[in-house]
Amino acid sequence: MKTSSTKTKLALVGVGYAVVLAFAAAEFHLRSLMERNDPAGVTASSGMYAAGDMLLDMFLAFLLMIPTFFLVWIGAKFESPYTIYSKTLLIVGFSAPVSLGLLFWGSKYLPGDIGAYCFLRLLWSPFILGLIGMSRLMARFDRAKRLTSYALTVEGTTFSVSIAMIMYYSLLGGRH
Repeated sequence: MKTSSTKTKLALVGVGYAVVLAFAAAEFHLRSLMERNDPAGVTASSGMYAAGDMLLDMFLAFLLMIPTFFLVWIGAKFESPYTIYSKTLLIVGFSAPVSLGLLFWGSKYLPGDIGAYCFLRLLWSPFILGLIGMSRLMARFDRAKRLTSYALTVEGTTFSVSIAMIMYYSLLGGRH
């Protein structure tokens, strides 16, 4: 592959990230203006505002997945960087069962910030699972394929177990 072609593709990916981040900044700014113009509405329906914020965050994460797809596609052609990326994905994948374990067994002893981080890590698991799955499909080299397969297995199993736990405890009505 020609380096100038790769540089051009990387520049286009950078432009894609810049466009998405500029859009995100504009949306967050408009959201803050809306909240400043109606402080009583924010106080009266804070849950609705929080849900709107979460939906905006998820939409922006989805938009960020588009240039990420192309970045992974370009990076998959180079063995050494993609292997390092695959190792990073494996570490990220192992953060899911650690977070689930801390929430399940150690929630009474965790500081609030760490518990919130663990909850958010599990909440964003579908996006991370999508990223790992996309990376596994694009992997060309044996070691990268193996590492991304491990990461996909760990993340997918943890996601499935967390959904099963939510269903189990919702059927029990909070009793355990």
